[in-house]
Amino acid sequence: MNCYNKDMNLNIFQKFFLFWMALCWIIPTPVRAVSSSPAPLHMLVIPMETPSRMYKDFLPLKHYLGKKLNRSIELDVARKNSGIATLFREKKTDIAFVCPTLYCDLTQVISVVPLVKLRINGSDQYRSVLVVRKDSPIKRTADLINRTLVYGRYKCPGSGLLPRIMLQRVGLSDSNFFEVVKLGNDESALLAVMARMFDVTGVPEMAVRSLAGNSLRIIRYSKPIPQYLFVARSGLGKDLISRIRKVMLGLNQAPDRKRKALIGGIEKGVDGFSLAHDSDYDIVRVLIKSLNRGNVRSSFRKGEHTLVVEPLYYGADFFWRLKPLLSRLRMETGWNYHLRIPESIDAFLKIKKQGKGDLYLQESDLLARFRIPGNELLGPLAVVSPAMNVGVIIAASSGKVKDLRDLQGKRIGVPSRLSEGGYIAQTRWLRKRGIPQDAIRLVSLGTYENVLMSVYRGKVDAGYLTLDTLQRLKKDLQPKRIVILGRTPPLKDWVISARKNVPDFVKNKIRKILARQDFYPPRN
Repeated sequence: MNCYNKDMNLNIFQKFFLFWMALCWIIPTPVRAVSSSPAPLHMLVIPMETPSRMYKDFLPLKHYLGKKLNRSIELDVARKNSGIATLFREKKTDIAFVCPTLYCDLTQVISVVPLVKLRINGSDQYRSVLVVRKDSPIKRTADLINRTLVYGRYKCPGSGLLPRIMLQRVGLSDSNFFEVVKLGNDESALLAVMARMFDVTGVPEMAVRSLAGNSLRIIRYSKPIPQYLFVARSGLGKDLISRIRKVMLGLNQAPDRKRKALIGGIEKGVDGFSLAHDSDYDIVRVLIKSLNRGNVRSSFRKGEHTLVVEPLYYGADFFWRLKPLLSRLRMETGWNYHLRIPESIDAFLKIKKQGKGDLYLQESDLLARFRIPGNELLGPLAVVSPAMNVGVIIAASSGKVKDLRDLQGKRIGVPSRLSEGGYIAQTRWLRKRGIPQDAIRLVSLGTYENVLMSVYRGKVDAGYLTLDTLQRLKKDLQPKRIVILGRTPPLKDWVISARKNVPDFVKNKIRKILARQDFYPPRN
């Protein structure tokens, strides 16, 4: 009896076990269903307006991306720009909408990939302007010294970085103004100038156009920089990053009404996206470094190819002069070259000696006097047009120096004693004319632009620079206040040399580019 009951209980247990095994086989478990859904992507936008306004403006794009990628998108507005790098590093942010300066800062500390940049009214670049009232006596940028300045959205490049660059180009900083105020809004800054509360402001060009019938006058335009952009965390992988980029660029093919509904709220005039490359933002890196000389991180990043330049010209101007060359190098060698401009000629020579960088652009005389073993000359480059490549000696028209004999005992501004076009050529020319050099007091000022503005403001009695510098800055100052006392014979073209271990196929391609001489840098 007991054995029978025992066998019967065993049979019941076996049947129960087999029943549950069959049930689990037929019905998928909830855990398996959850694991098949990809994790949501986290999209972050910088706080240009109130968080609620920013969230509302980007919400249509969030829904569009989620639908096209078949993936949930979580949208958030950053509280502070300074914390965005940490969010990327901790994988709490996957996609972000950032300004050009923030993007350049991010690339110094984390690995992010540029996706697309905004296109506003058909252009993916924008420029800024310095603006005064129409009836203002201020005609030139150099006339702004001791005036009053108001900034708008100072943290945005168009209202902070670019206006400061235009001022710095003529030797002005905030300390040269009688009063400086930051309002945080471009329209408020423009209205403050119109109301005669301040003399000048710097804002994006579009902000001035939006005030129809205003009583303002533009005294200076900046060079353009690339628009704001979307970036992705590199850890998302190439396939997903490519899909996101493709979906965003696909918006350009949508009907105007749909496109405006999806992205028109991001910024006034946004009508699409353009493909963004890291090299597009090299100009911004140059501008940031120009404003923070001696106070920035190392310019050299592991694995990148660089063209290092003797720093005789203002960095932003030099970038635009060399942009055609950088584009040609990228096209013909397949290498994306970044421009690096050290803070001094001594720093340039140190970089060469340490073997940092790939290519070096310098005056031919500097290369001849400071040869680095293994470095190889590739050929000349016309950094300026031949007609403007002349050394000059200048003085203020109202100053003490009226002719070359008056130079004795005076303070003479030069960019560097190592510069051919800013010291050596003028010294050689003066000696041939019997002008003694022993009593001249030299003041090293770093760049040609600094020399010109120091003479213009009476900080030095005379200066050595190039004719090209006078030509480029004539719109920023009153030309009649400067006189030319002497001109040297034409200067030699600058030259490009290469580090020893640059591959031969690259060096040969660069030689051919330089030999053709089928382009000249653009003039202002």
